[in-house]
Amino acid sequence: MGKANISFPDGVLEEIDRRAAESGTTRSGFVQEAAAHYIAELDRATELDERQARIERAITGMREIGSRMPSGLDGTSLIRQQRDAPPRWLDASEDCDDE
Repeated sequence: MGKANISFPDGVLEEIDRRAAESGTTRSGFVQEAAAHYIAELDRATELDERQARIERAITGMREIGSRMPSGLDGTSLIRQQRDAPPRWLDASEDCDDE
């Protein structure tokens, strides 16, 4: 286990000692736990930032797709067209080897 020599502003060390005593741990244990919680919080914040960036990229991409679609078309209409069209394998105009 590594060791660190840390300086604290006036009053902070006393607060650490008080809180450590209240929680039934040592000064070192309290600072270790506090550092672990802070690191986890930084990781969560980074994950949230990355998620937000992915969402914004997805929205930008969808807007780009939407800007390239012909006017008057909407997603619901396109889905209905695909849904209601007969399957390609039922199309009689395709070549057939049964002849």
